[in-house]
Amino acid sequence: MTKSRTLFPCFIFAILAVTLVGCGRRRELPKTGPPPVTVAPAIKRQVVDFDEYTGHVEAVSSVDVYAKVSGYLDKVAFEDGALVKTGQLLYLIDKRTYQAEYDQAVSEQKLYEAQEKLANVTLARNEKLVGKGAVSQEAFDEAVASAAEATAQVQASQSDIAAKKVNLDYCTINSPIDGRIDRTYVTIGNLIQSGVGNPTLLTTIVSVDPVYIYFDVDELALLKYIEQSVEDKDQRADGSLKERKIPVEISLADGTIYPHLGLVDFGSNEVNAATGTLTVRAVVPNPQGTLRPGLFTRVKVAAGPPYEAVLVPQRAIGANQSNRFVYVMDDKGNAIVKPVTLGSKQGPLQVVKTGLNEGEQVIVNGTLLVRPDKPVKAEHTTMPEPPPIDKNLLRNEDQEKPSADETKAEVEEKPKQS
Repeated sequence: MTKSRTLFPCFIFAILAVTLVGCGRRRELPKTGPPPVTVAPAIKRQVVDFDEYTGHVEAVSSVDVYAKVSGYLDKVAFEDGALVKTGQLLYLIDKRTYQAEYDQAVSEQKLYEAQEKLANVTLARNEKLVGKGAVSQEAFDEAVASAAEATAQVQASQSDIAAKKVNLDYCTINSPIDGRIDRTYVTIGNLIQSGVGNPTLLTTIVSVDPVYIYFDVDELALLKYIEQSVEDKDQRADGSLKERKIPVEISLADGTIYPHLGLVDFGSNEVNAATGTLTVRAVVPNPQGTLRPGLFTRVKVAAGPPYEAVLVPQRAIGANQSNRFVYVMDDKGNAIVKPVTLGSKQGPLQVVKTGLNEGEQVIVNGTLLVRPDKPVKAEHTTMPEPPPIDKNLLRNEDQEKPSADETKAEVEEKPKQS
């Protein structure tokens, strides 16, 4: 009982304290002004769209080196992985057997030449005596046949010598092309087999400069290229890609841009129905040997001629599910949402196909604080510039086309000249 009386005043005191606090003055939240943002006028510049593909490097020439005669390997005359020239010595096969066969063929030729000489002398003598009746006609005919047989044996021996000389020369294996050689697959002292059955592969050689880069173009891009080429130059739709002289830019796996441009010189004669792609080849200079067969690369191809486009920074573009938009500040200082249709990326900028006009004040920083149709506190700046157009990546017909401003200037200039 005593304990309950002690706790009751404490409980009453707590209730009074809470009541007094609740009846006090409410705390007011600080008032905030319009969010600070950065705005810049949308710019219009001439840009070019590019398509990118994955490619791989192949050698223009690739040779598997085999021996044409069998024998034991006597010498390897190159360093593994070195650059070799056409005609440079690579291997020597033991030639003693082939040298003996060649010497024997030469000796046989001398024997047949001596027999031919005797047959011709006998024929000449019998030809004089047959008219006098000193030699029978039968003996004369035998002399004629013997002379012809001796001549044929000499000719056969000459052919045999040529064949034996070929085999002897095949003991020396030289490089058939300029290029980089692989390691030797056979070392000195091993037996090398030739022929059709199971010949011994000695090494391989690949050419270095230039190289081919193969990549696959999807059928939609292919149709676009063909349609554009037909419109620009009135070419046949089935014309050779080599005639169109399409330049390409190569970048390596680490992102490094290769310093030399390539040129498309071949396209397959049919589209792969399974993948919907066409295999295309570009030839690329490789004077330093940087590009090795088998390397994967990125291939950049101009998708069309230069055109005028409205550009904004990529960070200024917002997303609402599948839609894209930008915030634009109107004359009253309010942020207005403008849905846009996007095009290609141009460095830090993005092409806006529809929904935005040149000069509109686009909010480029602080978009997370912006509320639609609410005022903003703007700080003005300028748009960055897109990357300059590399004229080397444009086809000849695209380079010759003037821009819209140049065409307009020419039209205005003509009345003055007249």
